Amino acid sequence: MHFVRTGMYVIDVAKFMGMHNIGAVPVLEQSDKLTLKGIFSERDLLRRCIAKDLDLTVIKIDDVMTRDIILIESHDTPEYCLQIMKQEKIRHIPVIEKQDLIGIISMRDLMLYDNTQKDEKIELLNSYIQFSG
Repeated sequence: MHFVRTGMYVIDVAKFMGMHNIGAVPVLEQSDKLTLKGIFSERDLLRRCIAKDLDLTVIKIDDVMTRDIILIESHDTPEYCLQIMKQEKIRHIPVIEKQDLIGIISMRDLMLYDNTQKDEKIELLNSYIQFSG
């Protein structure tokens, strides 16, 4: 899982996201253990930095990241996750297990899952039609 740390400059975070082809990244702080402090997305970069003409080489991620983080638990269903993302109008959501961050899921991940489920259902129905008639 990719992440960045508090205190980093926005330009470095943006380059990191570009290098790894990711649209959002969790922002973690090191204390006794790594703690989730926020999330930074392409939308944050555009609206909170570029649109306000901030100097990305001097502004820290802590000042522009999203702090009010919506989380899902590892046992939540993909359907529930999609519902939350649509309701909150977000495209990335961190996944936790027992208070620990274990990953981040994107709208794209959920769409691929949904397509896989539909493909499997179509294949099953085609098999049923072929063998029953």
